[in-house]
Amino acid sequence: MILVIGGTGNIGKSVVEGLLGKGQKVRVLARDAKTAGQAFQQAEVVQGDLDDAASLARAMEGAEKLFLVTPLHLDQIKMKSNAIQAAKAAGIKHIAMSTGIGAGPDAGVEIGRWHGESQEEVKATGIPYTFLQPGFFMQNFIMSAPTIIDHGAFYLPLGNGEVSFVDARDIADVAVTALTSRGYENSELPITGGQAITCENAAAIMSDVLGKEVRFVDVTLDQAKEAMVGAGLPEKLADIMNELYALGPAGHLSYVAPTVDEATGHKPRDFRQFFEDHADAFRTN
Repeated sequence: MILVIGGTGNIGKSVVEGLLGKGQKVRVLARDAKTAGQAFQQAEVVQGDLDDAASLARAMEGAEKLFLVTPLHLDQIKMKSNAIQAAKAAGIKHIAMSTGIGAGPDAGVEIGRWHGESQEEVKATGIPYTFLQPGFFMQNFIMSAPTIIDHGAFYLPLGNGEVSFVDARDIADVAVTALTSRGYENSELPITGGQAITCENAAAIMSDVLGKEVRFVDVTLDQAKEAMVGAGLPEKLADIMNELYALGPAGHLSYVAPTVDEATGHKPRDFRQFFEDHADAFRTN
């Protein structure tokens, strides 16, 4: 039995589907058990959340492995800690956890240090681990769908920097391999797309697929923060995102890792494939 926490998100959903596709027994922890049960009819669904210790204990019972991912959240260290300690108490034998590329106690950005703290806690349990460390998700572009639909543009503070955007489905594929194969215990796996592209490159692909002009508009970090806070993101998290965005123009987001190819046997999905698969989200109804 493999327990998936975060199974309704971009990565987790594909992890559940991939594990089920390999014939694995899967249990999903979900706040909304009814909706999750409809989405994953072949999986066992347990109602609960990361702030509910009793629900975590129930979810862990009888499970041998854990996949753990949490969204960017002010309390994500505590949320992960609750799951990690519940896994230790339940005798989980392998934890695969999604963190971030470059994560560690001495990471140069705050979110990297947050992830690093969670990684160190897992190591301290003695449970074999696999840390999945992705870069920027292609799926984040879906948040720009409203402006692309309304006025044919998306706005990011990335300048001309090249970014090795990764499809969340590829992160999930690596996780499934790590959870169902030997040799991935006690490893840290940086995960990126197969090539680094600029936002201008992305705009050209979007324009070609949609059959209309899509423009990339470079904005300042202050403008980006104003937009994120205006959309409801806490100011602290907007600052954390801007720390990451600032790495782009400086060329620090262009690293391409071979992990997807090596772990899964397939090339990482490129941006065109991602956008073609999600094009309907960028079209008017």
